[in-house]
Amino acid sequence: MATLAGKKVITVSEVSQEIDLKRYLKRDATDSEKQAFIEVAIERINNRTLDGKTIHGGKFKKYSKEYAAEKGVTPSSVDLFLKGGMLGALEGEFDTNTNKISIEIEGELEVKKGFNHHTGDTQKKRPWFGITTKEAQEIANSIKQEDVQEQLEETSLADILGVQRITDETTEIITEETLASIISGITLEIDL
Repeated sequence: MATLAGKKVITVSEVSQEIDLKRYLKRDATDSEKQAFIEVAIERINNRTLDGKTIHGGKFKKYSKEYAAEKGVTPSSVDLFLKGGMLGALEGEFDTNTNKISIEIEGELEVKKGFNHHTGDTQKKRPWFGITTKEAQEIANSIKQEDVQEQLEETSLADILGVQRITDETTEIITEETLASIISGITLEIDL
């Protein structure tokens, strides 16, 4: 069974998960990284659920024949999506003073639906909500890679060459071939 990241609360009045990003990034998280993590985590939860998979990677228990017929699907086509209210109610927030983010379901009715699906309170148990430690690490790694890519895109020719000022003469001297050989000699060490 997959280990959950952070602290998860599943009650009839609250469905939420709090994750400390410092554990996965191995450093303090910026606000933009917190927001990116939230967005990717919610997308991950939605995609996994719509693919009919539990948080632990298994398949959801089948719908009843009656419900499947009403929904217009086969009993094994379980995606917990009828009108999109529950999955659409996933929200995230973060505190600018900590490394913690939280993902939660907003709205009383949607929280109850999320709770019932996850726990099997009034229907078959289909644990769907949350992010595992493996998923949290994958998301953190993708955020780190995006940060590195952004840094490379923002790096100027002057930064690469270590010069203060690039003149038109300098750029004429540096051909694409020369620049390619300079860049090929640069080794990036990225600790993910």
